[in-house]
Amino acid sequence: MGELRFTSEVYSTPNRVDAPSRADDGGHTAPCSAPPRLALVAADPLLSSARRPHCAALGHDDAVAILMALHLPQIQLLGISAVHGNASLYNTVRNAVRCLLAFGSKEQIERIPVYAGAAEPLIRISRVDNEIHGEDGLGGVEGLPASDDPRVLAKLDETKGQNAVLAIAAAARSLPADQKLTLVATGSFTNAALFVSMFPELVKTKLDQVVVMGGAEGRGNRSPTGKLLAEYNILTDPHAASILLNAEIPVPLNITHTAIFRSHDNETLLRAGTPNPDKLVNETPATASSASSPLKAHTPLRHTLHTLLNFFAATYKHVFSFNEGPPVHDALCIAYLARPDIFHAKRYRVDVELEGAYTQGTTVVDLYDYRKDELKDFIADPESRRSWGKFGKNALLLEELDVVEFWKLFQECVDRADKVSMLNKAET
Repeated sequence: MGELRFTSEVYSTPNRVDAPSRADDGGHTAPCSAPPRLALVAADPLLSSARRPHCAALGHDDAVAILMALHLPQIQLLGISAVHGNASLYNTVRNAVRCLLAFGSKEQIERIPVYAGAAEPLIRISRVDNEIHGEDGLGGVEGLPASDDPRVLAKLDETKGQNAVLAIAAAARSLPADQKLTLVATGSFTNAALFVSMFPELVKTKLDQVVVMGGAEGRGNRSPTGKLLAEYNILTDPHAASILLNAEIPVPLNITHTAIFRSHDNETLLRAGTPNPDKLVNETPATASSASSPLKAHTPLRHTLHTLLNFFAATYKHVFSFNEGPPVHDALCIAYLARPDIFHAKRYRVDVELEGAYTQGTTVVDLYDYRKDELKDFIADPESRRSWGKFGKNALLLEELDVVEFWKLFQECVDRADKVSMLNKAET
């Protein structure tokens, strides 16, 4: 089985890193380089191994994650599955398609499927986050195809009636014998939990790891009572998170509040690229920016990304008093797949509180190895797949990030997207 790697929302700001690979006896990771991976992304999950699936919830930071998954050469994106979370499933699956159409090349748009996944949590009542992401999950974004655009509807028709969890299983089975899949979950973990529950043999033989954005070491950003004990992606389906953490797969969590989109990142975004005099777009300064005069976006794609991150900055300032800019949480999952060398990680036991009236959804990280004697599988063989499961240290917590290198990665992805985006090819 693979590992579960978490990108958790901690509030420190380290920026030194080493590359995580395999844990030493103290739980730290040794540096390594990463081969290409196949991925599935879930928009509240994505599909990818040097092919990966991605599961996504689809909000503003999910959109940045999809952009990077499409344009990092170390990743082959196999598909995108949407899930409830930041908005309703109706909106998140459409947002996933809108982002694929806007950020992908013609070949990627034709090749990469988008699936609708779970519309509700396993047990608890569903919730959405309009306060942060707007009514449709991508509030304030200009330039994306509309949800009812014929191209969006045609892409949705390609997978109409197909189940996202079964699609992840089919993607895993289709891989050559020597290849494995990585599942990236950047929203609620419902799709991912259903997959590991329904297909344990595929988890053992074809799943390399699950990389997730969720949880918090200490204070979170949401809770049932407003006490900010839980992190939102865990709170939306804590039972799914518990199932995923107890599967025998490595799970990395990350330090997303270190990757803040600041005013200088906004200026680089707008000014970089080759300007097209016919398509320069006047911008007001980003909410997080101290710039006093408008800039011009050199391309329509950069204008779209500016409006996306500007709206996110405004809501984070209003709700969380983030004055320097928004954290691009989900994008760090994708960065980890491509460049594990810019992170430093340590392995822990992590559990999810399922019942507490005040604490449901809280991730309990055993920072001091108080439960060491209970972790029989980890003690027996810390390198085995079983050591990641119910009786092991089940999560690799990404604790430090080279922030400068991360933003270089982001800007490189925008540069690549600029060359192929249909937004830049559209008629003025």
